Amino acid sequence: MSVETVASLGASRPRAAGAAPAGASKFGLAAAVAWRNLWRNRRRTWLAVGGVAFATALVQFSMSMQVGGYAAQIEAATDFFVGHVQIQRSDYVEQARFEQTINGVTSLVRSLEVRPDIRSVAPRVEAFALASVDERSFGVQVLGMDAARERRTVGFLKRINAGRMATGPDEVVLGSALARNLGAGLGDEVVVLGAGKEGGVAALAASVSGILNSGIAELDRSLMLAPINAVQGAFGLGDEAHTLVVRSADPLAGAELVGALNTELPQGAKARNWDAVLPDLRQGIELDRLGSVFLYGIIIVVVTFSVVNTFIMTVFERTREFGLLRAIGMRPGAIIGMVQLEAFCIWLLGVGVALALMVPIIVWLSSYGLYLGEEISQIETNMFLPDRIHPRLSWAVSLTAPAIMLGGVQLAALAPALRIRRLQPVAALRAQE
Repeated sequence: MSVETVASLGASRPRAAGAAPAGASKFGLAAAVAWRNLWRNRRRTWLAVGGVAFATALVQFSMSMQVGGYAAQIEAATDFFVGHVQIQRSDYVEQARFEQTINGVTSLVRSLEVRPDIRSVAPRVEAFALASVDERSFGVQVLGMDAARERRTVGFLKRINAGRMATGPDEVVLGSALARNLGAGLGDEVVVLGAGKEGGVAALAASVSGILNSGIAELDRSLMLAPINAVQGAFGLGDEAHTLVVRSADPLAGAELVGALNTELPQGAKARNWDAVLPDLRQGIELDRLGSVFLYGIIIVVVTFSVVNTFIMTVFERTREFGLLRAIGMRPGAIIGMVQLEAFCIWLLGVGVALALMVPIIVWLSSYGLYLGEEISQIETNMFLPDRIHPRLSWAVSLTAPAIMLGGVQLAALAPALRIRRLQPVAALRAQE
């Protein structure tokens, strides 16, 4: 390529009628020159490309694993008891008084279940009462539920490890610690006394059909399960419930579902996403994300410094070349722009290699999962987590690492290239390569 051609990158020429815009032709010429310059030292170029590819692939895979791990935590926490979304009266969320119920529950549940973004809905009646067996009495939380809908929505009924779920109005399931405190076993009779909605006495006599061992001390110590119609009848409720537990099609899209529901629900009812019901889980995820951002930042800074070193050597080795370009009239900004284009090409190659390697791997692992080993898998199972982590590939994950690396690479190329602005053509032409 002639010196005149290269010099035209930094000079302005009149454009003939019908010709392509001068800016477009200059950019194409600058890109071609930048691409050719990369391969003047192939080893250095591939080392820089490899660094960008390694950092991009590592950050992308780590973020995919992180998002998959968050999804597993959210699914485990919500699948066990609370569900993805809960619908309650606004005042019940603030005070949780027994009389603050949602009316017309049967029709509301049916209308929600036909939505494509909802898989199932389970109504619950929640009351506090005194349970007695012989001379022993303890305070209990009575949870009236539809067993079939609960099984489709959450999974804690799988923790009934003795007997079975209560099916008739005269049957209840006790938490394991509560049963032990009451001295009650399968088939024993339990008497429940509480206050009804209108202030009258609520009474329920039932036999123990099952024992629930959830592994959560608070639930096992106080929870009593019964059919929802039995609790409604005993506590003077009609077609009412305190909570509707919703299982959505995508737990990570709960915010959009909550926004849509809050515009459709009856007046006074309020939908809350899992992160509002479980604020501790949300805060834990946010803290983990902040720690990961710090780690990713270290990786990107290390790679950026390696690219800085590459371009420092490039600028020093090409001092005479840059001096010649300055001497024939090429502006410093145009030379720096050419170096920036070289950095962009290195980024493009590195990101292309990273995506070509990682996307198929992440897609495959998202289907089959990454097995964590027998010991870790046993711990995960005891914490109600799956024994495999399934990475999740999303646009946010796919674009975040390349975008950050683009900024890092361009800054890495800009820092040594600024030396060109102070370059004196005569002194540069005398420099030794």
